[in-house]
Amino acid sequence: MKFFKLNSSILVIIPFLLFGNTSVYSEALPPEKVILSAANDLFLDVEKNKSLYEEDITVFYERVDNILTPIVDFDVLIKSIIGKKNYQSTSDDLKNRFKLALKGQLIRIYAKTIIEYSNSKITIIDSTKNKSFYLVKTELSIGPGKPPFQVIYVMKKTDDKWKIVEVVANGLRLVKSLRKSLLPEIEEKGIEAVISRLESDSIESES
Repeated sequence: MKFFKLNSSILVIIPFLLFGNTSVYSEALPPEKVILSAANDLFLDVEKNKSLYEEDITVFYERVDNILTPIVDFDVLIKSIIGKKNYQSTSDDLKNRFKLALKGQLIRIYAKTIIEYSNSKITIIDSTKNKSFYLVKTELSIGPGKPPFQVIYVMKKTDDKWKIVEVVANGLRLVKSLRKSLLPEIEEKGIEAVISRLESDSIESES
C-alpha cells in the first residue's frame, strides 16, 4: 500500500490540530486560536476517552471525520496532489471519490497516531501573513527525552473560515509527500484505478 509509506514524522505531526470542538470553527477566530483551541480540546477528549477509543477506534474515526472535514480544504489538497492538468481533466464524480478515499486514509492514520501521542503538547511560536496565506509556526513536544517537532500550518481563508492547505513538519511538506507517493501511480494506472485501490485499502483495514 504505497500511501502508507509517507514520512513518519509528517504522520505524527499533522493530526494534532486538525480536530477539536466544532464551535471553535463557527466563529471567525484568528488562525492561531483555531489551532491552539482545537489541539487543546483534542488532547482533553482523548485523555478522557482513550480507553474507549483503544477498544473501538471506529468511534474515534467518526469524531475525527466530523471535525476534519470543515477545516481542511480538500479541493486545494487534491488539486495540488494530482496537478492542474489532471485535475481539470478529471470528472466531478472521480474528484469526489478521490477526496473521500484520501480523507478516509488520513482519518484512520490520524486517529491511530493521536491516540498513541495523546500526551503531546503544542505551542504557538510565531505567525505571519504571506500573500493570501497565513503561516502558523508551532512546536510539538511528544514526551521527555524526545526532540520536539517544528510544524508550520499553512492556512487560507475560504468562506470566511481559515482552512489548512499544507503542513510542513521539520521541513517536510505533506502535499509534496502525497504527490510523490500518489502521482506516479496515477500517471501509470489512471486516477480511477488509484481511487479503487484506496477504497479497497480502506475496506481491508476495517476487516
